[in-house]
Amino acid sequence: MFSKQTPCYRLLLAFLFFGFVASGETWHYGHEDTWPKMCKEGKRQSPISIDRRKSARKNFSPFIFKNYNKIYSTMLKNNGHSAEVRLKTDEVLTVEGGGLQEVYILDHLHFHWQSEHVIDGYRYPLELHLVHYGKSYGNLSNAVGNEKGVAVFSVLFDLSPDDDVEFTGFIALIDKLKETLDKGERLEDFHIHDYLPRDTAGFYRYLGSLTTPNCTEGIVWTIFTNTIPISESQVKIFHSLKTEEHKELTKNYRPLQKLNGRKVYLKVSPIHKSSRASSLLNAINRDMFLLISILTVSLLY
Repeated sequence: MFSKQTPCYRLLLAFLFFGFVASGETWHYGHEDTWPKMCKEGKRQSPISIDRRKSARKNFSPFIFKNYNKIYSTMLKNNGHSAEVRLKTDEVLTVEGGGLQEVYILDHLHFHWQSEHVIDGYRYPLELHLVHYGKSYGNLSNAVGNEKGVAVFSVLFDLSPDDDVEFTGFIALIDKLKETLDKGERLEDFHIHDYLPRDTAGFYRYLGSLTTPNCTEGIVWTIFTNTIPISESQVKIFHSLKTEEHKELTKNYRPLQKLNGRKVYLKVSPIHKSSRASSLLNAINRDMFLLISILTVSLLY
């Protein structure tokens, strides 16, 4: 038997993980009963349903994002399970802070429609995952299978009546990929900061798993409480992507998993709190102004 600390064990785990991910014929959404044993018997699986009221309030230090404010050339492809984005650059994008135990490096981005995580009973129309690996591991394959070796940032999109103009070029490329599989399309001028909420100070944190086979556990999840707007017509473009069986990929989210006693932590954004306090203060001021105006008019007449 391999020890969990031996290179052989890690290599075997990475091989199993990437074997499932790379092989489009191995697993399918809607047939989760055929997924590997860990997916069905693991006790720290993702995604989960999050109840804000039951989440434990906790204060984390601010995130420090490096090189996320730059513009990159990217390769976008339909991998048969999702729309996947990889940056074509020698720049290393890192994130630290926010309660993370080390510096994490961005590996890739991919989307799920509808959202995998559910917040207060609401399933969002789109969820973005930014997959990172711990810098000390060197790459994603080495990090997978190590406790907190991988950190996934989840960004939720909510419906807006208008198209988001910042995503116009990206959505147009998604539409071009609907009939192709594993064929990359280059997207220039990719503003990665557009795919993070403006306020990243508020988020949920829990320990879970990958949401695709091999469903490896020990993944650090960060789900931002602030969302990004997107129109219904833009979301529908994702639904037109084809699977390897040339069927529309209308569902690419995993069913909710049991919490099994895990703690979900909530960092409340100070921006959100201050904005609510400001709104309340403005409302009080408006009421006071109206009351004074009424009293003044009454005294005059």
